Amino acid sequence: MLKNKSARLLEVVALLLLGLVIYVVTSHDAFLYQQPIGQVVKVNNGPGQAQSDEFDNHDRVTSQYLKLKILNGKYRNWSVNLKNNYSKSGALDQKFKVGQQIFLDVHQVKKGKINASIATYKRDTYLLMLCWLIFSLLFLTMRFQGLRSLFSVAINFVIFLALVQFDVAWNQTYFFWIFALGALIFTGLSLVIVLGFNKQCWVTFSSIIIGTGLGLLLGYGALWLTDSKGLHYEALDMATQDPEQLFFSITLIGLLGAVMDAATDIVSTVFEMKASMPEVSKTQLFKSGHQVGKSIMGPLINVLFLVFFAESFAIGVLYFRTGNTIAYTFEWTMSLGVVQSLISGIGIALVVPTAAFLAAQALGGKKDVSH
Repeated sequence: MLKNKSARLLEVVALLLLGLVIYVVTSHDAFLYQQPIGQVVKVNNGPGQAQSDEFDNHDRVTSQYLKLKILNGKYRNWSVNLKNNYSKSGALDQKFKVGQQIFLDVHQVKKGKINASIATYKRDTYLLMLCWLIFSLLFLTMRFQGLRSLFSVAINFVIFLALVQFDVAWNQTYFFWIFALGALIFTGLSLVIVLGFNKQCWVTFSSIIIGTGLGLLLGYGALWLTDSKGLHYEALDMATQDPEQLFFSITLIGLLGAVMDAATDIVSTVFEMKASMPEVSKTQLFKSGHQVGKSIMGPLINVLFLVFFAESFAIGVLYFRTGNTIAYTFEWTMSLGVVQSLISGIGIALVVPTAAFLAAQALGGKKDVSH
């Protein structure tokens, strides 16, 4: 027991030291960048001024006079004076403080003085510290199982970027199938990395594919029968390809995530139940898996709608503030999100009996279960 506590303490200390190293290194890594980086050494804030616009929005704008020391490049150790305006709302600007680092755009050098402007805030320290925090929490709470989950997320992110690049490079007419193939790869890789290549992995994979496929098929069929009346696919933000295919590609990825969550919970519960009670029957396994699915189905669907509400809140407020009706606002800003959430809800409802049935069939009647 004492040995385990000592090992745990050493792990915590090692993670804290790792975080400290990341913070120190990223705070002094300006030499790695080609773009000039300036560190704020002095700040003078002017008086704030109240402002309002034609929509009667009120804000307060303050001017800052900054003195920065350039940390890298051929202008290293040079000083530059800049003016920065920031608002109380902070919507499109930022207040700077002494010690913060900023990317600069150098326009010209005249008579030993640099004419530059603020490009953006240097955020690598915060980004890497956030990654360190996620890594540490996963390791401390889930050990290597948590790290495998994190690794699967990273791999899927890289694959997703590759698929988007393929879509842009090939500019295919029917690009939906690129992301359908990606869904298969996402599912397979995630399960193999997290669960391993075993029976539980295959049952979960089959459940997810069946639930996702049926959910998307039923959703597409309903929209086809109603001729997508009331839906404006062209309302998708910055759609540069067929907006209908783009909508279904987005829906597929969201549906896959929701179905994967439900299927993984159900199948893992049934497998654990069989491992602890080898004599349990197929019918009991199915009922238990189905009961787990019913318990998580409601919260999962609510999460989907809450995420949708959060995404559409800002644009909805903008439409209302500009005098649009509820019907018009819903049609152009919310209808697509509601349909995506409903299709995901259909997928969750379908995967509950599917996952429970497949897991029960794979395990029922056997005294020995291999994970």
